[in-house]
Amino acid sequence: MLLLPPSSEPEDHAGTRTAPRTGRFLLLMSAVVLLAIFGGRRILDVPPALLPLQQSLAPLQYDAYATGVTSVLYNADGQIEYTLDASEQVHYLDNTTQLQSPLVRLYRSSGVLWNIVASSGRIHAAENGDAIQRLDLQDGVELFQIDEFGRRMSLTTEFLSVFPDTQSMSTDREVTMNTDSLQQTATGMRADLQQDQLTFLGQVRGRYEVPSSQP
Repeated sequence: MLLLPPSSEPEDHAGTRTAPRTGRFLLLMSAVVLLAIFGGRRILDVPPALLPLQQSLAPLQYDAYATGVTSVLYNADGQIEYTLDASEQVHYLDNTTQLQSPLVRLYRSSGVLWNIVASSGRIHAAENGDAIQRLDLQDGVELFQIDEFGRRMSLTTEFLSVFPDTQSMSTDREVTMNTDSLQQTATGMRADLQQDQLTFLGQVRGRYEVPSSQP
């Protein structure tokens, strides 16, 4: 606030002093400046959702979307190696594909080797093409197979990586295996699909029940 000497204050015809116009002008300009400062700060504090639409839009990161997709991969002999179904697929610009409710069937010459279901998954494509380098499945992952005698074996975990090129699978999470007579848990697992071999990596615990001979 600017204070002026008394001698600079004009008097009106009645002898009373009036507020100087210069002071009013400076006060008005100060108010304008403060309004600009705090008004600008208020605008900057507006949540992003309330900003104009053109300021909040981001470039699209995907280039393809599909529903109800089924993919079939054949080996060099023309036999089915695996099939992949998903309720939704979104392909992103980094060459990954997000899956919803994926179902994977891994085959061998005698038929289906493993069925794998999960809540979601992500395909990591090979750098030199569209072939699957790694398929990550997560949330409620279940693997199951039924042998020629009708016996069922299942594996459950929360995360699993499938490598089609090497026909292998692995996880570092807790995994539980169930058969008609065995329940076993472990931390970490590797699976060699060519050898049909499972290796549990640590903290293995199990319970075995002898099948009853009674009908």
